[in-house]
Amino acid sequence: MRWQIAHFIFCDQQQSLTDNKHTQQLEPMTVELLRYFCQHPDVIISKDELITNVWLGRIVSDNAVSKLITKLRKAFVDDVRRPQFIATFPKKGYKFIASVKLLDEQNKDYEACTEHLQPTSNDTEPSVTPEITAFIKQLAHEQNETTVATIGNHRVKSTRKIIIGICMLIFIMVAFSWQQTKNQQITTSAKALTTDAGDEFFAEYSPDGTRVAYLSKIRGNVYLRIKRIADETVITIDDHGGMGVGPASWNDEGTKLAYLVGNSSQCQYFIREIDGLTLGKSTLIHNCTAGSFGKILFTHDDNLLVYAENNGAGTPYTLFSIDLKTGKQKRLAQPDIYLGGNYQFDLHPSKNTLLISSPDQQQWEGFYQLDLDTDKLTLLFKLNAYVCCAIWSHDGEHVVMMGEHPANDLLRYDVKGKKVAVIYAGTRVIRAPKRHSNGRDYLFSAGDRNTDLARLSLNTQRQSVIANSSVNERFARVANTSDTIAYISLATGHEEVWLTSLDNQSRSKLTQFDDDRHYVDLRWSPNDEYLMALTLNEIHLISVKDGRYKRLKITQNEIKGVSFKSENIIAYSVKVAERWQVHFYNLQTNSVSKAESKWQFVHFRANEKDTLWLDQQQQLFVGKTEQQQVTHLKLSSYFLDGRQFNLRKQGEQWYWFDYQMRKILSFTDGQKESDAKPLVSSRVSDFDITTSHLLYGQVKQENLDIYQTSPVTK
Repeated sequence: MRWQIAHFIFCDQQQSLTDNKHTQQLEPMTVELLRYFCQHPDVIISKDELITNVWLGRIVSDNAVSKLITKLRKAFVDDVRRPQFIATFPKKGYKFIASVKLLDEQNKDYEACTEHLQPTSNDTEPSVTPEITAFIKQLAHEQNETTVATIGNHRVKSTRKIIIGICMLIFIMVAFSWQQTKNQQITTSAKALTTDAGDEFFAEYSPDGTRVAYLSKIRGNVYLRIKRIADETVITIDDHGGMGVGPASWNDEGTKLAYLVGNSSQCQYFIREIDGLTLGKSTLIHNCTAGSFGKILFTHDDNLLVYAENNGAGTPYTLFSIDLKTGKQKRLAQPDIYLGGNYQFDLHPSKNTLLISSPDQQQWEGFYQLDLDTDKLTLLFKLNAYVCCAIWSHDGEHVVMMGEHPANDLLRYDVKGKKVAVIYAGTRVIRAPKRHSNGRDYLFSAGDRNTDLARLSLNTQRQSVIANSSVNERFARVANTSDTIAYISLATGHEEVWLTSLDNQSRSKLTQFDDDRHYVDLRWSPNDEYLMALTLNEIHLISVKDGRYKRLKITQNEIKGVSFKSENIIAYSVKVAERWQVHFYNLQTNSVSKAESKWQFVHFRANEKDTLWLDQQQQLFVGKTEQQQVTHLKLSSYFLDGRQFNLRKQGEQWYWFDYQMRKILSFTDGQKESDAKPLVSSRVSDFDITTSHLLYGQVKQENLDIYQTSPVTK
């Protein structure tokens, strides 16, 4: 959100505070404190209330609160003796006394959070000489017609003449800026490099610019292709026994490729020489863990490579280096591992320095610099946003990445996370940027994905459409007491909650978010008065009556497996001492308690006999209070799909999505799991089930092409 606070603009997602002179980057806890003050202006707030709502109940001292208040005052340059922003009331608390206004997209100050610079090839920004700056200040202080202003050697009297002088000055400034930028190319458009059938991504130009290596995905199979730009000739590396190949990395000379080869049972990294489009023999350099689909990069030393590896499907990635001369492998210094770990990394264009994109415990995306020569890790900045895949800019002094979800733009930050510049903005979703070898442009994949929502009648096997706009719809959920369906849609350009009915007779938008939030699960309350929506690190409770939401007062963290235990109790799981553990949140008291430590996850259902539990030994149980162990051993592996529940029990029927088959399956108690029958085919794993209907997603259109930014032609 964006607030105007007196003459400041506060952007919580950018973690920035901007006035007319400059932009400050705020620390995460300072952002939380200021956000709470903006939500509760002109009210005395006690330290206990701040600890509950800003620190979310964590044990902190009064001194910690006072120190954070002091930091915030410093950001506003607020005098504690004559406060304009934060007033202290001894033994009572603090009051935020500045004027506060929530900005919307129509407000002219809404974009003040993002400084839309036009990037140039050498990053030189238009500047003004000290003499011109001094002259502007001089004119600003003139108060009446008789004041004499000096422009060059001419003396100008009267307000009208001063205005003319200002206009002349503006013209001089524009001409000065134009003189500095007239030979620089500004990137505002993009052209397609590939138009193959299927999806193309992870493009990597050879250093001489004659070839581009990229991945091509067709009907679930992944191929590594190399295209010669001059004549569009394409070769495919497909001599690894039918396994998926890529992504790939060129060495600095463009004479070698390093790449991944793998499937669910095998993982290997290879190097092979390449001359033009003539391939040499492949050489195995490392056997990685089966199911580990990472990537590998040459450094500026051909004998030293960096790669990502995990412990198998679904586990987080760790960064390693391998020295080809000695065969020695080394775990690199890197950020603490959360979520998917450290699999997003990029090599500096001229130094042996990595840029690592990695989420922290609160799911804030951090951007780190790792010096490979000294193994020194440095935090550059963090963004409280759903962003991905940062790379170094061509000059190595900036960071380039996709915009916030849904990412339709390519952005550039300085290494402090400030001065945001828009490199490219379009209408298609952008993924995985890379530098072009020409030292100016960037490559990225962009495409359209249209996922509709459908239903299958379990009685008649008839299929019908629930929601079918031209954009993504996800997480169809049927209410408990009616045929109302809630789902997430991008129909307005950002995520909103919509409501419809099983027969699709009516459709309406419930929420008015107008921001960049990203939900990863959705659940109805037992009485259907609320919807619980899970973000990457928060749980929101949305009123079905008016669409308003509130954030549960829990620590921002990686959260999985949310469900309603009752109307007032929400169950969810977070990590405690490196193990997932079930927690309960009481909506009436805003208090949190833990289940027995033996339980990793629980999925409560309206019928308590259908409630599923998973313990720390990956054993599956059924029931609300007295759990009965399930003898179907393989079912526990289907319990979760990322953040959401994948396994359902409905009476005697079991349902789950099978990734290898890409089908939603079911079988009846008493049968063998091998006897499970497919209900529908789908490339979308999420589904919901009622006694008579199955709700699921259908990918109607999905196409990714590789694009190259290009300068405006004159």
